[in-house]
Amino acid sequence: MLKIPLLKLKSMLAKIENIILESTAYKAFRAVLSNVFHYLHKKFLWGAFKIIDEKFFKFLFVGFINTLFSYFIYALFVKFGLKANFALFFQYIIGVVWNFKTTGTIVFKNKKNSLIFKFIISYIFTFFLNSFLLYTLVRFLNPYISQAILVLPIAIVSFLIFKFWVFRS
Repeated sequence: MLKIPLLKLKSMLAKIENIILESTAYKAFRAVLSNVFHYLHKKFLWGAFKIIDEKFFKFLFVGFINTLFSYFIYALFVKFGLKANFALFFQYIIGVVWNFKTTGTIVFKNKKNSLIFKFIISYIFTFFLNSFLLYTLVRFLNPYISQAILVLPIAIVSFLIFKFWVFRS
């Protein structure tokens, strides 16, 4: 019984996705975004970012946008009366799906929805890695500095997992 509504929902979401991806507004947005990436990577600050792999640079930029989006979703849920933990729970679910789509399509040029399970597994792995390293560092440093130190290494690990396992071409 539940399978039929899920198939209808999946079909409806696929149609909406195709409408969005084929829209002129989306294509214009992608062109602008591509130009922004190119400018920031090749020309901003006299080309200082050229030494960074272009996909990794896109990954960091998309990660920044994803963070803003996730916080906006969290704040929206809190504004509408959800308690912080529930808002975080729903924000995390929406955020993972959003991150999967943006990271997959913008950074790795991959639109395969079947890869979401690998993406989720990689998120779980990096969460536990981050937690273990954080647990170790807070013995020596305060929690703010500890997590600040871990942001870039965890981003690099995430990028490598995405590049060589999740979105492997």
